[in-house]
Amino acid sequence: MVDIKTYLKQQSDFINKVLQSYIPKGIPKELFDAMEYSLTAGGKRLRPILVLESAKAVDENINVEDFLDVALSVEFIHTYSLIHDDLPAMDDDDLRRGKPTCHKVFGEAIAILAGDGLLTYAFEMISNNKKINPDILLRVINVLSHNVGVYGMVAGQAADILESFKDIEFIHTNKTAKFISGCCQIGGLLASASEEEVKNLKNYGLYIGLAFQIWDDILDEMGDEEKVGKKLHKDKEKNKVTYPSVYGLEKSVEIAKSYVEKAKEEIKNLKNPDILLFLADYIVSREL
Repeated sequence: MVDIKTYLKQQSDFINKVLQSYIPKGIPKELFDAMEYSLTAGGKRLRPILVLESAKAVDENINVEDFLDVALSVEFIHTYSLIHDDLPAMDDDDLRRGKPTCHKVFGEAIAILAGDGLLTYAFEMISNNKKINPDILLRVINVLSHNVGVYGMVAGQAADILESFKDIEFIHTNKTAKFISGCCQIGGLLASASEEEVKNLKNYGLYIGLAFQIWDDILDEMGDEEKVGKKLHKDKEKNKVTYPSVYGLEKSVEIAKSYVEKAKEEIKNLKNPDILLFLADYIVSREL
């Protein structure tokens, strides 16, 4: 039996240890400082962990050092999305992970550019990898850009801020679940997974991504602000559509847990799925 909280803490500590060394040097100090501040502000490091663990679920003997830069690149992309999400023109948040948001510390212009820099450099990191087959790297770039771009996270973010848009399934699938699914898929691709295994990981990621976002909606209603690390109840204040606002809290918990079970069913036949199975359960056990 794996203590998933301890394991995730060990993995996130490892990622934190190496992450800073990948920030590009020789750039304006203010830009470097803003990128570093946001990248090292904490967080669960769920997305790079999913890249690594999805690869290991397919091939438990794989050397993750060969594509650590690819795994870290998704944290660069995630951090960019948080910087931009917190801006006054979007969610207008003052706190992120218990600390002042990037634009509060460095100003809006540098915050926007820090996000731009993190996003674009992430793809440079991937394309610089010389250990992975170029055809696989090209597919990794394609899968990742699809899931974080206009057919994924960007579309979800746009829908989330449009008051006229009320399709909760579209918002959650695109804003959160597709990026998480993309991380799982590229982990499989890096481990030379079969097409069926990549499909299993894709669906696993979509389901845990939906469960993750629904649970975040629940935490926004019922969570402890100190534990969550950001101001709560903002969705309700802004009249945003959320799972609790559509289905109620009790039904939302039920839906999130049903997605977890679907996720686990998708990967049960992979060679080494244990960590991914435990991780799925962890998503709906985060403290309220």
